Amino acid sequence: MLKSLTAEVFGMGVDPQHGGESLVDFEWRYRVLVIFPGEDRGRAVRQANMLLADTGELGERDLIVLEVDRDDVKVLFGPQHDLNPYAIRYDLDVADGAFALLLVGKDGLVKLRSEDVVPVSTIFELIDQAPTRKASG
Repeated sequence: MLKSLTAEVFGMGVDPQHGGESLVDFEWRYRVLVIFPGEDRGRAVRQANMLLADTGELGERDLIVLEVDRDDVKVLFGPQHDLNPYAIRYDLDVADGAFALLLVGKDGLVKLRSEDVVPVSTIFELIDQAPTRKASG
């Protein structure tokens, strides 16, 4: 379960100065690939380029692709949302300044966490094995 939902239930805020949605708002609607660029943006650029080379496959798998910087969230693929970078970083427990790629399933659980660029085929294979993907065809 995502930390921001737990924090909300127990009355502990993530960052009261910044509004916007967290990943909880995507549960059961989308899978979310989150790229944290870190200090060296090279890996993030490579990962994003690999993912965005086949947007049809991303859409078919109900994916949203986000890039979460220190103070900003960019939606690289999928519907635009007002997202809170602090809530997302908190939810996914990613240290500021480090590259990370995470896949969050429709159930809100982290399905993949990597500190390296991941081939798109690996990501798609993981998604295609998910029960929610098999059920939707």
